[in-house]
Amino acid sequence: MSGLARPGRIWVRAGVTALVTLFLAACQTDDLVPKDAAKEGATQGAQSADTGLYNQTIGSGAVRIGYLGIRRLDQPSRQADSETRDGAALAVNSLGDQVIKLTMIEATEKPDSIETAAKTLALNGAALIITTARGPELDIVQKGLAGRTVPIVTLQTNEATLPPSVYAFVSSPVDSLIEASSFAMAEGGRHAVILASSPAEKIQAERVAAQIKAFGGKVEPVIELASGAIPPKSLPSWSKADMVILMPLIKSPGEVLKKIDAAKPPVPGRRLVASSTLTPADLSEPKLTSTIVCRYDQNIQARIGKRYMDSYGLPASTYAGYGFDATAMAIGLSSRWGDVAFSPERMMAPEGFSGSLGVFRLEEGGKVRRNCDIFKVSKGSYVFFQKAPATL
Repeated sequence: MSGLARPGRIWVRAGVTALVTLFLAACQTDDLVPKDAAKEGATQGAQSADTGLYNQTIGSGAVRIGYLGIRRLDQPSRQADSETRDGAALAVNSLGDQVIKLTMIEATEKPDSIETAAKTLALNGAALIITTARGPELDIVQKGLAGRTVPIVTLQTNEATLPPSVYAFVSSPVDSLIEASSFAMAEGGRHAVILASSPAEKIQAERVAAQIKAFGGKVEPVIELASGAIPPKSLPSWSKADMVILMPLIKSPGEVLKKIDAAKPPVPGRRLVASSTLTPADLSEPKLTSTIVCRYDQNIQARIGKRYMDSYGLPASTYAGYGFDATAMAIGLSSRWGDVAFSPERMMAPEGFSGSLGVFRLEEGGKVRRNCDIFKVSKGSYVFFQKAPATL
């Protein structure tokens, strides 16, 4: 642990209630064989020639869920979609094949292909759609629903602009900064300054600033770096801050800090907050020692890794974790509420849900909030420091 002391206080949090448990650890894994795929396919209606690149249904429950994957031209995106889909299938077979019936369809990026696939899922009675559609594609999905009010969970981040009734599900580096800032405040930080690399990143920095203020902290105006240096007019802010938040796109943050500290000495005991985008060189920079980092990806192997490996022969990726968690959430809600499970008040329950990537909660405006384990930078690596809280 490199001499890093544990804080005596818990994190700053917005809501505290019991979790909706999805029984991630106690279930047995079934073979991932599509169930009734041929029978289901026969009832799904006409499809365009480039829809249905995969088309299968698993599970025999009463509540129908749709998974709409978009086949991208680039191989990394196609691999990510495959792993997400496998995670969703694993959730059905290990948690709730008697609770939901999951129909998985793939479409190309063509608008008519996406619309036809969405229409197929709507005609099949999908009460919720999980999708890798993004941007304007989400409007096309909703058009294909032909007036049906079906909530959509998209594997996009909170930075995305989403239509109504669409929820982001992927946590970004900016989200990790918000959670890490909360932890820094629990350690005693109260006055923050945020460094951004560009006007575009400054917009995201304002979201971090707003959350720190919501936690009860004070934030100086966001500082946009010019050629890696702080504008002279921002130097007075430096002497007030006991927390420095480094936005993800800042290059060589250690060098940036050296330059600023040489011009204006930092507050004693200052806390640094960064995301897991730090490079190996950054991790080895003494200036960044004890930097606080929130990581979402640390519990996947412990929670679903063996089942995923047994089924697919590969380690479970973050994409698999997101697919698993979105489907597990659907199973948990369906098990309790049946066909009326996906009202906004139930999907946005304050207590949230427990998944392979930690505890998460859907919020107003289609946002997702997810807790994380805390690490601190030491001797060239991330050093585990504190387990994620059990509540948000």
